[in-house]
This record gives sequence, structure tokens and C-alpha cells, in this order.
Amino acid sequence: MTQPIVVLRPDDAGRVAMLHATGFADPWSPAAFRDLLSESTTLALGVERAGQLVAFVLVQTILGEADILTVATQPDFKRGGLARNLLQNLMSRLGERGISRITLDVAEDNMPARNLYDSLGFTEDGRRPGYYTTGRDIPAAAVLMSRSLAL
Repeated sequence: MTQPIVVLRPDDAGRVAMLHATGFADPWSPAAFRDLLSESTTLALGVERAGQLVAFVLVQTILGEADILTVATQPDFKRGGLARNLLQNLMSRLGERGISRITLDVAEDNMPARNLYDSLGFTEDGRRPGYYTTGRDIPAAAVLMSRSLAL
């Protein structure tokens, strides 16, 4: 069942930060999320279940392009299609707003995320060696990916 998608606002920053902390070794603070969610160039979409935020995506737009800053899904809800649904909805909304391209970076060893992005039509544009270091014994490269949103 497809879950309704909500637009996240600055007052959602605390729960966005709590969810982010479930998946990242160096999570962003509520203040950082509040600042981002206050920006006119930022769009954040989320999925709620029983009033609880269980997945979100945060993107920043500039000059006709968008960059996915972060995506998170509550561990109990991973592999349930929430991130796919959010990303598809996001790309549709961005395309309707005239955004022509979307970019992201993902850790080279994050195969579930890379497989998702591949299946959504993202292609690899390059790598940043040793980019991801926090919470790792061996640094991982950032895989730079993008796709067109042209209709």
C-alpha cells in the first residue's frame, strides 16, 4: 500500500533529526535540519505511519538542478518501498517545477541504496575516494550519480 507523502516543515526538524540518527554514524542536528527546512531552495518529503515519521528525503535546488542531501528510512521499515516511493514522488514534483537534473552521492559500500538509485535510472558520474570516513574502519568512496528529469 502506498503511503501518503507529506511536505516537511521547519517544525518537523526534531523528528527528522531523530530518524536521521537511526541510519547515520554522524547525524545532523535538529538545528541543522531546521535551517535547511527553512530555506526556500529546500524540499523535504516524508512518510508517516501512525503519526510517526518513518522515511524522508531532503533535496536542495539551484539553477534548474536538484541535489539529494540525505535520505533515511526507519530500520523497521527498510526494504518496504518507502524510499522508492519518496524518490519517485520527489522526481515527479521536481520535474513539474522545471528542474531538469537530479544528483546525489552515496557510499560505494551502500549496495541497497546504490541498487535503488540504479533501478530509478541514476547513472554513475564519478567518485570521490575516501569521502565517507565516520563510523568506518576503512574510508569509502562517494559514488556520484545523476539522472535527467526531462519529460
